[in-house]
Amino acid sequence: MKRLLLIAAAAATLFFTGCKDEDSSTNPTPIPTQDPIVGVWISENIDVAPGLKATLKTKKIIATFEKNNTYTVTAYDSTNASVIYSGTYATTAGKGNIRNIVLTQTVPTSVTSTGIYEVNANKDLFYEVLQTTPAIAGFTAPVADSGFGSTAYNGFKLGATWIQKYVPATPASEVIAATWVSEGANVAPGLKATLKTKKIVATFNANNTYTVIATDSSNSNVTYSGTYTTTAVTNSSIRNIVLNQTVPTSVTSTGIYQMTASGVLYYEVLQTTPAIAGFTAPTAAAGFGSTAYNGFPLGATWIQMYVKQ
Repeated sequence: MKRLLLIAAAAATLFFTGCKDEDSSTNPTPIPTQDPIVGVWISENIDVAPGLKATLKTKKIIATFEKNNTYTVTAYDSTNASVIYSGTYATTAGKGNIRNIVLTQTVPTSVTSTGIYEVNANKDLFYEVLQTTPAIAGFTAPVADSGFGSTAYNGFKLGATWIQKYVPATPASEVIAATWVSEGANVAPGLKATLKTKKIVATFNANNTYTVIATDSSNSNVTYSGTYTTTAVTNSSIRNIVLNQTVPTSVTSTGIYQMTASGVLYYEVLQTTPAIAGFTAPTAAAGFGSTAYNGFPLGATWIQMYVKQ
């Protein structure tokens, strides 16, 4: 089982494709198409496969996929200990946008794994593989025809257990620029308890302005608006955000957010100007739940979750 888990943390890239006509004078050579999987991808938070979380305590994976058919993957556990996996890969067409992949791992051990992957319309990577040489008794690898979740044990499909999800380390555009809705279980417990918030609609515009409409249990609305700036965090899909609110009052808040491949936006901020006595803002290094009071992290209390409208 441990071998399965190690390989489930590995990833790979597509080969560089192209063709050439015999008569180049009349038919120019097409420019090879780079597969979108080439690059650096990050998986953390709810994007990490449940099986990896449960057994290896994996909290983050950084996967680099090269054009020359090599890959390097670094997996971090809950103690921040890391393991590096590397090797080569080959791919073939599968079903629809799902492709087959074979990985020949050389570090830290020599094994072969097979499986499937897809870069979807949102530019997120879904990936599922199984060690096949040496084979693991009872297990069968996922196949494109059966789709993600088709890794099986004694014929029983294991579903989401080994599906690994990644977002690009360097998104093509600002991921928070959209309209988001939070309601029900997604509203931060602290907002429910203190402001009776039942729904939030947050719009972050590409021109770095934002508007947030919060609705309480009596259906009264409060609108907040202002400007925002964001910065990337090295080797993390979590990003920093600073909000300069101008309506209904002038305050500054700082915090963090993350757009996951699972389709949920995580968001946690704290008013920092004027400062609130005893409170410190969350940081990317400490992760979600790191808003603290007198040095004590408050956990899920101020974590806000949104889905795109």
